[in-house]
Formats: sequence, C-alpha cells, structure tokens
Amino acid sequence: MKVNAIDIKQSVLETLRLKKYAGVRADDYVIPSNYIEAKNQFWRDWQSLEPDHYLKGNSSFRYRRFCYFYYHPEDDELAAFANTPYYQPAELNSYVGGIFRHFSPMQRQTLDNRFLHDLIRVMFKQFPLTSEMRSHPWKLDVHQVRIVGSAKEKGEPTPEGIHHDENDFVSMHLVNRQNAIGGISGVYNTDKQPIDSITLTEPMDSLLVWDQHVMHAVSPIHPLNPDAEAIRDVLIIGYSHEPLLQHPSEVTSDDLIQSLKEQYQHEKQEQDETALLKEEE
Repeated sequence: MKVNAIDIKQSVLETLRLKKYAGVRADDYVIPSNYIEAKNQFWRDWQSLEPDHYLKGNSSFRYRRFCYFYYHPEDDELAAFANTPYYQPAELNSYVGGIFRHFSPMQRQTLDNRFLHDLIRVMFKQFPLTSEMRSHPWKLDVHQVRIVGSAKEKGEPTPEGIHHDENDFVSMHLVNRQNAIGGISGVYNTDKQPIDSITLTEPMDSLLVWDQHVMHAVSPIHPLNPDAEAIRDVLIIGYSHEPLLQHPSEVTSDDLIQSLKEQYQHEKQEQDETALLKEEE
C-alpha cells in the first residue's frame, strides 16, 4: 500500500457515512511542497481542453477531456484505459444520455501527473467501504471540465438538472474560478428535495457525494464583469466498484465499450424489476 503524500485534516469518512456527502475546503488539504509543481502543471492542463460537441442548440459553454481509469485498492494500482467513449443511459442523463460521447482524450502529461494519482488515492480512502469492496477493482470516470459563461450565454455545469451519476461515489474539485457569479453546488435527497448547498470558490475546494443516497446539481454561472467571460474549471471523478473489471493491459477499447453496455443493461433490468415489485405491493 502506497503512502499518500497528500492528506486531509478532517474526518471526511465519518461525515460521508453520516450525511452521505461532505465538503472539503482547500485549506483542509495537506499538500507537500514537492507536489506543488505537479499540481500547478495539472491545473495548467485546463488551458488546452477541447469543445464539448454534444451540447444542444449550438451551445458552446463546455470544454472537456476525459479518461477511464482502473484502480485496485489492495495495491493502489492506478492505470488509464485506452481512449474510450463515455456513456450514460437516457434514464440517467435526460440532456444527452443514451449515446456514446467521444470526448477528447486526456493528454499524456495529465494521465501521468502524480498529483492527480495521489489525489485519487487519498479520495478513495475517504469512502465508507466494506472489506469486499476494498478487495476488488474499481472503474474511475475522470473528467476535466471547463464551463464558460458570457453576457450572451449562461454557463451550465449540469444542464441535465438534479441527477445521480450512477457511480458509487463522486468527488468534484475546483481548479479555477474567474469572474463568475453562481456555480452553487446543491445536494438533494432522492426525491430531489434540497439538503444543502456549497459554493466552491478556491482551488481545491471539493464536494464528495455518496451517489446512491443523494443527488446533486450546480447552478449556472454568469460573468461578474459582462465584458469578460466567467470561467469555472473542475475535476470530476466518479468511482464505481466493478469486481469483474479487467486491467487495461488485458482489454481493448471495444471490450470496455461492450462491458459498459452490458453493465447498464443489467442495471436497467434490475431497476425495472424493483419498480415492478413496488407496484405489486
């Protein structure tokens, strides 16, 4: 087990266990000085994100890069999968679900960045897990996202509205925020009733959610100075327990796509069966 260089001062695990979500402020992180350059390089990588071509109505408020990672908590092994499209079912994402979205891949320097790797590992150790969950591999959805708002177009971090991501856990980390009003992260119960809200304002301000128990959304951003753009850069990581997940060295991109299809078909079948049982009660 690797010793993490990055640490967190507060007990996030207990907060997550009790409340099903937790906020972590930037000054709660302990980041050693020999990680600062890796962190700064990681943040600079947001300057080279590519447009998200899956927005509706010729919108242009979102830029991103994406990659699936393999993570095994027993030995802390972390490895990137080959460039693979991202998929969410339509039932989960009403805005642009039901299709495979081919986002621009992460750059090699980002994939290899040790600050990213250590952040993933320290986040994982905050999750309330069973011993079985700790003994299996996990699939991570890692997104670099930039939201841009202007006087002519609001920037929408979550155009799909209040939602689940269908991961076990999700962590959201602010990278940069400039000239922005809004961007309030809301946490909701499964009936979409508000529980709490938090505004990520400083780089490394973070929100963690136990996705099965709570939903989330982020309000649009608008420019404080209408003559300049509003910018909100975030790192989003979804963590999914997948006992049968194979190592990236053992599967092709097509294999992973097929497994994603089968996974969501299986989950949809389980949801339909559960709904049917409730109707019969």
